[in-house]
Amino acid sequence: MSSFPHFRFSGTPAQRGAAYGETLRRRIQTTYALYADRIFARSALSTSEIESRANKVRAIVIDFDPAYAAELDAIAIGSALTRWQIYALNARTEILNTPVTECTALYFADDAILGQNWDWVRALEDLAVLVTWDLPNGHQVLSFTEPGMLGKIGFNDRGLGVCLNIMFARHALDGLPVHVLIRALLDCGTIEQARAVLKRSGFGKSSHLLVADDQGNACSTEFVGNESFEVQPVDGVLLHTNHCIAAAAESRTAIIPTTAERLSKGASWLDRTTQRDLATMRTILLDDSQGAVSINGSYHPEALLDGQDVGTCATILMDLKARTMHIKRGPGRAGVFANLEL
Repeated sequence: MSSFPHFRFSGTPAQRGAAYGETLRRRIQTTYALYADRIFARSALSTSEIESRANKVRAIVIDFDPAYAAELDAIAIGSALTRWQIYALNARTEILNTPVTECTALYFADDAILGQNWDWVRALEDLAVLVTWDLPNGHQVLSFTEPGMLGKIGFNDRGLGVCLNIMFARHALDGLPVHVLIRALLDCGTIEQARAVLKRSGFGKSSHLLVADDQGNACSTEFVGNESFEVQPVDGVLLHTNHCIAAAAESRTAIIPTTAERLSKGASWLDRTTQRDLATMRTILLDDSQGAVSINGSYHPEALLDGQDVGTCATILMDLKARTMHIKRGPGRAGVFANLEL
């Protein structure tokens, strides 16, 4: 398959969730089984502890916005999974909190180009999907995501996009999970609205959210336990991997393998050219010159996941002015980018 399958859902939150769950039932069930059997089962948490945490997450989501809980509850019904399993899937980052090699994100303010590599378990490359949500207010959201999740990397028809980097630090489970938070951000129309959502989302996570728009504005926020920090652009560029780089956040997160190397490699690419366009970002995110530790990492066994293959499952570029996403499956330079528009 040359690209990821693309689905479209509309209606109320409950209607969208039901259609999402029913249409992607097999993919959602397979995705949950993968986490349950290969990842959750290898954590220190028992199934009952994961269920308890998932139920706590549902209460957090309801408190933040009941509409997102209605959508998630409907996904559970449509996919024939229990409600807590869908919430566990959407909060898998916070529940697991594992320092596994992860993503590289980048934003060029002048041309409003936003993008990243999504690095994760190889098996998810065959399961991940693209979803367009047609909202009742007439707006649209396009997101690349794992089946059953409310959102991940994407943008909307108002020219606002979101990227994500997982980080690693101890934290309580008392804030909105990133995969629900991202959807709330994608439902925003402006950076100011996104800042308000980030502030209202609480803490309880260790991740970096890069929100940017088609006017050159961006908000780069590092969440670390019960703190958050904003990263400032350098010459109109934001580059982030999987550790804190905000001046006020030094040493707040553990160094995830390859994160420093990827940040350095990205910076060296930026030093080579003054161009800050789609072609430049594509070149940087496709850099596979260092094998498994490259910005675009080849699949390799991950010891923290009992030897499962981890690498770059997808490369996503978003031209926010043109409302266009360019996306490629799998690691390396080979392969064709599919183009999607809003």
